[in-house]
Amino acid sequence: MQQTVESNKTLLVDGPASVCVISGKAEMFDYQLKQAVKIVVREGKRLPFFVLEKAVFDVSLGPNASIEEVEGSTIPESWNKPLEAILSIQGKPVVVLLLGKTDSGKSSYCTYLVNKLVNGKCRVALLDGDLGQSDIGPSGTVGYAVTSKPVPELYNLKLHNAFFVGVTSPINAMAKAIEGLAAMKAEILQRPIDFVVVNSDGWVTGDVAVSYKTQLVEALKPDIIVGVQVEDELRSLIAYLDNTSVILVEPSSSLNQRSAEKRKSLREMTYAKYMKDAKLQCYPLSQVTIEPKDGLPKVQEPEKGLLVGLYGSESKFLGIGVLREINHVRKALKVQTAVSAKPQRLVFGKVILNEKLQEIQD
Repeated sequence: MQQTVESNKTLLVDGPASVCVISGKAEMFDYQLKQAVKIVVREGKRLPFFVLEKAVFDVSLGPNASIEEVEGSTIPESWNKPLEAILSIQGKPVVVLLLGKTDSGKSSYCTYLVNKLVNGKCRVALLDGDLGQSDIGPSGTVGYAVTSKPVPELYNLKLHNAFFVGVTSPINAMAKAIEGLAAMKAEILQRPIDFVVVNSDGWVTGDVAVSYKTQLVEALKPDIIVGVQVEDELRSLIAYLDNTSVILVEPSSSLNQRSAEKRKSLREMTYAKYMKDAKLQCYPLSQVTIEPKDGLPKVQEPEKGLLVGLYGSESKFLGIGVLREINHVRKALKVQTAVSAKPQRLVFGKVILNEKLQEIQD
């Protein structure tokens, strides 16, 4: 269907949907929309299309999708304050860490910040530390992408490398999540990068969460922290970050609260993306290193469906797979994966997926 929207209005689209501009001018998170180029809005996501000049959109809505017109831009003025501070920091690369609770709009702010920086002719790395709602790489990993061009959504960026943690929340893997983020940051710094933007997970309240985030700050040593605060939920955490510059911003007025089921669905989309055209591969145990060090799962049934990280040489993440069978007689593993190269190392996670790549346990 066609939707005409006047200038200085925003068209909010809840997916699953696709949108393209037929005429006029519009932008999204400082990404200038090109005419006749389709933008896909995933299920569980909401994207704001701000109209600069009266525009006609071609909108295709999937099941339970919706659109709404609102006055003005949904981007708060406060979003530009950190940008000024970031650009004023001497020396490169500048490391920026984003904090905020679940569904506070961290990914939206990340997209806006990345686009603003690359539109200023900068080269930016986006390191995604949100295990459960990852935009860069499959869920259960922390990964990064590098871009010098604006993007409509972080999900469109190409994964450069990742660290497989194997869970969708850092609660039971805090040390490993921090290890992974620190390793990816160190790798990024070997590249010609101007800015490193680190998105974090939404676990920010409670003593354990505060401890985890302060350890993360110590490990990553950001030059500046941006907190997307909805109410007052970051106060306790910020109190522990005296030695780091912290700037608070408001959430977007188009904030979208997602149910646990919607978040699960978004995770499953990432598994499907990185398991496209997957085949069953057989790996003799004598030819691969298994982690964790205590070896293979001991119980017969739960072992089937375990999410697995596959690595090549020099810690290069090849992709994910799903353990489908352990042949104890032939001492071999059968793994469903889209990875064609021979892995040198297999890392077992704790997420269990069924044949349709849906989570049945984490």
